[in-house]
Amino acid sequence: MLNLYRRHIACCPHRSKGSTYVRCNCPIWCDGELNGKRTRESLKTRNWQRAIRKAAAKEDPSAPLVKPITDAITAFENHIQPLESSTRRKYKNVLAHFRDYCKGAGLHDLMELTVERLDAYRAGRTLSPTTSMKELQTLRQFLAFCGERRWISDNPAKKIKAPRNIRPVEIVPYTQAEATKILAACENIGRGPYERLRARAMVLLLRYTGLRISDVATLERDRIQDGQILLHTQKTGGTVFLPIPADLEDALDKLPLPRNGGVEARCFFWNGTTSRRAVVGIAERTLAAVFAKSGVEGAHAHRFRHTLATEILARGGSEQDAADILGISAAVVRKHYAKWSQARQQRITRLFEAVYPGTYVVHEEKGPVIN
Repeated sequence: MLNLYRRHIACCPHRSKGSTYVRCNCPIWCDGELNGKRTRESLKTRNWQRAIRKAAAKEDPSAPLVKPITDAITAFENHIQPLESSTRRKYKNVLAHFRDYCKGAGLHDLMELTVERLDAYRAGRTLSPTTSMKELQTLRQFLAFCGERRWISDNPAKKIKAPRNIRPVEIVPYTQAEATKILAACENIGRGPYERLRARAMVLLLRYTGLRISDVATLERDRIQDGQILLHTQKTGGTVFLPIPADLEDALDKLPLPRNGGVEARCFFWNGTTSRRAVVGIAERTLAAVFAKSGVEGAHAHRFRHTLATEILARGGSEQDAADILGISAAVVRKHYAKWSQARQQRITRLFEAVYPGTYVVHEEKGPVIN
């Protein structure tokens, strides 16, 4: 057993009362026997409850290790370094708010976190249900990371119920007319051919490949081989070859070299000297100008991914086909992209007519009705 006591500092007014007096703020030490050996050391805290937890951890090797919250957050941020920068920023933003709350609430060690403490933190956050759910998922991941390292005995965030009945944001695919308007708007932005040619190539890449903006902005020239484009998505690392339509190939051939990139520029849009975040920001602003000029309501880059996925599924492609092309999982396709469309419904109708010939009367407005 370890005995706890205050080791009074020289200026402590209670020094003369000895180590049995503990109602001061002097450092706490432990003294006793562990594994047959005499132990006497500082617990590096002045808080009595923390000292008790630290002493318990020393006495029981299977007990969770005492870890400051700030140190755990730093360790988690180091752990997620291999992830895409945009993903790391999202994690760090959530954990920065959580760190500030813990500091203000006087929470020092992970073992002080309880369900009630997490409820209090979340109650002070004015977030939409969707954002609140995502923040809870981040906290669960962070505390699961801590649990794997024996810094906490259980994950209190798992005991908090996520918001229910959240209606997902409906993303409507572009119509052919809307896609034509967006492409035409590329000729009316910027101050000259440089911006317009780049904008046209970006829009066509989004339209035919479903790449994310970050992947378009950093697309390397050697990805184009023998009339095909080799897609290597930054987020998942997936690889797939897609044929290049003639208008996209022409747009890429006409692209001017990136400014300050030299004749040996490795990428179509990036000069290689600015940061990745900077070039993605430039691409986002370029496309924002195109969408505003087009007049298409609710236009944004991600709708091209939804449009491509919907067209693949409507024309007989499987969810796995769409997943391979978009660089995601089939489950994500099923959840976010497998929306009903008229073409898909017609395909299912024809399928059932083939399975049960002569059984259905097809009504143009209402769909199939069984006899």
